[in-house]
Amino acid sequence: MNATVALLRNEARLLARTPGGMIPVLLPMLAALVIAAIPAARRPVDVMGGLSVSAAYTPTLILFAVTMSALVVLPQMLGSYRELGFLRRLRTTPTSPAALLGAYVIVTAILSLVVAVVIAVGPLMFGAPAIERPFGFAVAVVVALLPFLALGLMLCAVIPNPKAAAGIGNVVAAVMWFVAGMWFPRAQFPDWLLTVSDILPGGAATSLMTDAMVGAPISWQAVAVCLAWTVLGALIAVRTFRWE
Repeated sequence: MNATVALLRNEARLLARTPGGMIPVLLPMLAALVIAAIPAARRPVDVMGGLSVSAAYTPTLILFAVTMSALVVLPQMLGSYRELGFLRRLRTTPTSPAALLGAYVIVTAILSLVVAVVIAVGPLMFGAPAIERPFGFAVAVVVALLPFLALGLMLCAVIPNPKAAAGIGNVVAAVMWFVAGMWFPRAQFPDWLLTVSDILPGGAATSLMTDAMVGAPISWQAVAVCLAWTVLGALIAVRTFRWE
C-alpha cells in the first residue's frame, strides 16, 4: 500500500510538470464556460430535444474529456513506460508494475472527475439551470468513466506501440463523440442510429448523464451497457497485458 501511494504521488507530480499533455482534457472546460456565457445557448430549443445548447453539450463535453484521458493519454503513457523498460525495472523494487498501473488509473480517474465537476458546475456562474439530480449525475459520471478506463487499458494491452495505441484511441474516441451528439444532436438521430448509439459506451454514458440532468428515471439499460463494456475491456486487458 505504501508503494502504491508513493507511485500515486509520483504520477501526480509528473502530470503536473507536463501541463501540455493535459490541454486536450482541459479544453472541454473552457468550451463549457464559453457556451454558457452566450445567452441564447442557455435557452431551451426544440432541435436539442427541449434542452438548451449548454445543457445538451454538458454530457458530451464531459465524455470528450473522459475519452481523451482514458483512450489517448492513458495507453500512450503506460505504453511508453513499457517500451522504455520502466515496468521491467520495477520488478527489482519492493513495488510492482501492477501498483503503477493502479496508480496511473487512479490519477486518470481523478483528473477526469475534476474536469467533469467544472464542466457541470461552471455554467451556473452564467445563469444556466442547475442539474436536477446532482447525486444521480455524479454516479452517472463515474459509471460513464469505467468503460473508457477499461478500454484504454485494453488498447495498451493489445497494441504494443504507444503511438499506435494513442492513434487508435483517437479514432475510438471520435466515434464516441459522434454517438454522444457532438456534431449532430442525439435528439435528431433516426431511430436506427439512436439504437446503435445506445449499445455503445458513448451513447449509453451520454444518456445516463442527460437523464440525471433533467431528473428523468435512471435507464438501467444504459447502466448495463456501460458495465458490460467495462467487464469486456477489463477481461481482455487482464488476459493480454504484458509488462515487457
